[in-house]
Amino acid sequence: MKKNILILSLILVLALSATYVYAKEASYNTNIRTDEWEVAFRERMDWKKEQIKDALDEGLISEEEAEYWISHFDYMEEFHRKNGFMPGGCHRPRGMRGQMR
Repeated sequence: MKKNILILSLILVLALSATYVYAKEASYNTNIRTDEWEVAFRERMDWKKEQIKDALDEGLISEEEAEYWISHFDYMEEFHRKNGFMPGGCHRPRGMRGQMR
């Protein structure tokens, strides 16, 4: 009986502490401005497009694959132009458009 009470008590403590830890939100400070994120994003997209062109020239990918990736990168640029360039969403405290919640 004492063993059962001890086990149930431990389970209860673990369950309550897990919800407490889950409820605490971490705050991230990027120390970077939105326009700096935009410049970094554009540089990264240009680099990716150059890599696709190099892979096409070396015969590592087909013309269709290159066109697909370039169109995907164009879509991502348009998406971020409309929705903002700041990070967010993926387990971060900022929203998709870089706004604090």
